Amino acid sequence: MAKKFYDELNIRDIEQLEKMAKEHRLAELEGIKEKTEQNILKGIEMLKKGLERMNLGIALPIANEIVDQLSKLPEVKGISTSGSIRRRKETIGDIDILTTSSNSKKVMNTFINLPQVERVLVSGETKSSIITFDGIHVDLRVIKPESYGSALAYFTGSKAHNIRIREIAMKNGLKINEYGVFNEKNNKKIAGENEEEIYQILALPFIVPELREDRGEIEVAKNNNLPNLVELSEINGDLHVHTVWSDGGNSIEEMIKDAQKRGYKYLA
Repeated sequence: MAKKFYDELNIRDIEQLEKMAKEHRLAELEGIKEKTEQNILKGIEMLKKGLERMNLGIALPIANEIVDQLSKLPEVKGISTSGSIRRRKETIGDIDILTTSSNSKKVMNTFINLPQVERVLVSGETKSSIITFDGIHVDLRVIKPESYGSALAYFTGSKAHNIRIREIAMKNGLKINEYGVFNEKNNKKIAGENEEEIYQILALPFIVPELREDRGEIEVAKNNNLPNLVELSEINGDLHVHTVWSDGGNSIEEMIKDAQKRGYKYLA
């Protein structure tokens, strides 16, 4: 089909394809129906949305680098990524980082002056946003220590998981938000400093961020049957790597040496 578009309509890029699909020019070709045009337009829309997000493999090293730099400040008492990157989603819209500190001004000043920063979008005492030289949007929030755990759970999400957690809390006469866990009757705060106690209060084992998608993890947790995640140390090899013989960046010898360092049993 792509060759047909190329040869008969002289289409050379996505923009031309989208324009001709909207003008119903594609349906003029033999074998192309209006339904095909609609599917092509849907595909282009999905592609554009995908370009607004980045692969986890690109985002995670950048996030870890920023977290590592900020964690070296003596004023930082706790720090972690949150949002979809903490849940290890395949693609990331932006990077969210939470920290608790005895000196939020110093932490924020360090953050907006990191060498990765290309542009500062917002600079505040409790929240700042920057764009890196890689074009990645990064938000940093400074949270009070007594609310750090509940804020981490809230901003990690997912939204669907958080809704289920709040529903369970309400059934037990509790209220949960980013500031903590409260008794609904007298509004007394009873938890919030760490994530584990939030789940403990709800009679649930700790649910790791990677599972927080409301895809049955809460029901499984109630039965104390949560799965163990695969650890990096359990990876025995890689069955798809590229070298400089094609479009890779390292030689076969370099790939073998690195695989041996990782303790791999096989590489292909």
